[in-house]
Amino acid sequence: MPRFNVIVKFEFADYRTMEIWLDLLNSDWHDYRGSGRREDRLDDAAWIERYTTRWKDKLGGVAPREIRTALKHLRKILRRAVNRIVAGKNVPGNLWADLNSLLAASPIVRRFEKAQTGYAIRLVPLGQDLNAVIAEIVISFCETLVNGELSRIKICNNRDCLWVFYDRSKNRSRRWCEGNTGCGNLMKVRRFRAKKKENRTRPQRAY
Repeated sequence: MPRFNVIVKFEFADYRTMEIWLDLLNSDWHDYRGSGRREDRLDDAAWIERYTTRWKDKLGGVAPREIRTALKHLRKILRRAVNRIVAGKNVPGNLWADLNSLLAASPIVRRFEKAQTGYAIRLVPLGQDLNAVIAEIVISFCETLVNGELSRIKICNNRDCLWVFYDRSKNRSRRWCEGNTGCGNLMKVRRFRAKKKENRTRPQRAY
C-alpha cells in the first residue's frame, strides 16, 4: 500500500525555513563593537539581489524600489512582533492582522502529487509575484512560532548588536548571537577589563 503524507509547506522552500525571516530582520545591521555604525542592508541593491535570488522567477519585472519597500514594511512588522515575544509580552492583534493581510494577498491551493515515500498534498501559491515572496517570508516566521519554541527566539544581549537569533542550545542558555567569536568573545573581554579596572580602583586594605 502506498503511504499518504500531508506536507504543509510551500514548494519553493530550498533552505532552512527559519533563515528566511531571520535574514530579513538582521538586514538592519548594527556594529556590535560599539562604534554606533548602522547599516540598512535593504538599501544595498547587491544585498537585496543575494537575498531574493531564489525568487528570481517571481520578481522578474518588479521594480527594485517596490521590492525594497515591501521588505522594509514586513521587517518592521516582524521586528515589533519579535520585540514583544522576547520581552514575554503578548503580540497585539493588529500585528497578527497585518501578517494575515500579507498572507491573504497571495492565496494558495492544495495539490495532490507523487512524492518519494508515496503521495503528498502540497500547498502551492496561486500567484507568482512579489506578494507570493512576501507570503513565504511571513509563513517562515509563522512556522517558527508554531513548530519552534518561543523561548528560543532571542535578541543578542549586546545592546550594540541586537541581532535576532534562534537559540538551539539544550538549556536555552545562549545570551549572545555568537559564542567564541563576535559578541560572545567581545562581552567576555569587556567583563575582564571591567573587573581589572575595578580591582585597580578598589581601596587597598591596611594591615
